[in-house]
Amino acid sequence: MNPSNSLTAPTPPAIAAAVVCLIEALVLVVTAFLYGLELADGRAVDANTASMSLVVCLIFAILLAVLAAAWRKGALWPRTPTLVWNVLLLPAAWTLTTTNGIWVGLALAGVAVAGIVASALAPSADLTDTAL
Repeated sequence: MNPSNSLTAPTPPAIAAAVVCLIEALVLVVTAFLYGLELADGRAVDANTASMSLVVCLIFAILLAVLAAAWRKGALWPRTPTLVWNVLLLPAAWTLTTTNGIWVGLALAGVAVAGIVASALAPSADLTDTAL
């Protein structure tokens, strides 16, 4: 049995990481819906950009939902993808503070930091080093 695929009882940090991933997924679904409305109403400045943004939002929402489900089941593998995703959200949060207002950026930064802390505190797979 591969230890990285093993399941454990979800710890409070793992549950918190699952909640953060679920919140991020839901925000992306809402964003995709808004892009869809923009396309349907003809308000999109560039239909190609809006449609691709819609698709990207849905893809990442699905991936985040998979992470949330894995955290909830007690899987150990979602730690690294959750950390990476939330660290990558920090520059996006900075950009949002300068373009959409400080509160939008701070909200995203808060969610990202919560995801980083929760996933860092969650248990990880104890993999042995077999490189040599």
